[in-house]
Amino acid sequence: MRRPKVRAIPPEVVAASPDPVPDVYLADGDEAMNVVPVSIPNHMPSVQSLVDATTIARENRTERVNRLQEEARSLAREQIAELEVLIDATARMAFEISDGGDAYAVGAREICRRLADELPRTLQTLQMVSRKSI
Repeated sequence: MRRPKVRAIPPEVVAASPDPVPDVYLADGDEAMNVVPVSIPNHMPSVQSLVDATTIARENRTERVNRLQEEARSLAREQIAELEVLIDATARMAFEISDGGDAYAVGAREICRRLADELPRTLQTLQMVSRKSI
């Protein structure tokens, strides 16, 4: 059984090439196989230029990491500020409900009374903790 002719590149490219692609024989009696010559680059970057490029890339990554961390901290501060506003609004509403009289159920007034007592202290604690981390 004969092996078919194997071409590494399409025949139309071989035909259009001004330099014929040499045939390489694999073993006794095997048909030819076209091989495309590989060119080796004449200029290889020096080790020092590779080290410099790596250092620059690392510095850029470091700067990017620092920038992203600062952005994350900024977003966290914004979110805590929003939470502080919501806690303050919730404490005021809880106080209004606890002071609302018979219009509200006794259980709702009691829960709101406790919230009105606890939330301002919670807000102060949150403000102190968030200011220490800045």
